[in-house]
Amino acid sequence: MLHALIRNRLVAAVLVASLSGGCTTLNVKYVEGVGYPFAGIREMPCNFAISLYLAPIGLLAWPFMLIDIPLSLIADVLFLPFDLAANREPERDRSCKE
Repeated sequence: MLHALIRNRLVAAVLVASLSGGCTTLNVKYVEGVGYPFAGIREMPCNFAISLYLAPIGLLAWPFMLIDIPLSLIADVLFLPFDLAANREPERDRSCKE
């Protein structure tokens, strides 16, 4: 009984750690750099498409993605002055086709 409880908690912790990859805005800013206004919000549809592609396990990520939407919006607004000052052209298309 105790081993099953520990195993269930460990599985839940691993799922939470793997599904919470961080804020989409910060991930995009880390990979592509500053200069793309609202890049995190623009990346959101791809997150939902990937989770549907990986269904049913991908559906477990939906609560984290729903929490990430307002947080990414706030981060995008905070990064907006830096993005506008950089004024860079996007290096890739923002579609989920890649």
